Amino acid sequence: MIFTNFREIDKAGRIVISKDIRNHLNIQAGDILHIEADSECITIKKAESKCVFCNSLDNLKEFNNKYICADCLNKLTH
Repeated sequence: MIFTNFREIDKAGRIVISKDIRNHLNIQAGDILHIEADSECITIKKAESKCVFCNSLDNLKEFNNKYICADCLNKLTH
């Protein structure tokens, strides 16, 4: 099923993702979204893997089905 919405961007540059799309993608308040843009398209995806401490999406290592970034791992080990 494809969901299509038309939304206006507010003065702060925000858009609202409709409840039916959030439910379909299991997006909850506080989830991290990955946003990409090319010359004519914006893509928004739910980011599944993020550091449990800082929510970073970069340089992740998996441990017991959780993720930790290299920076936080370094802080923990020193």
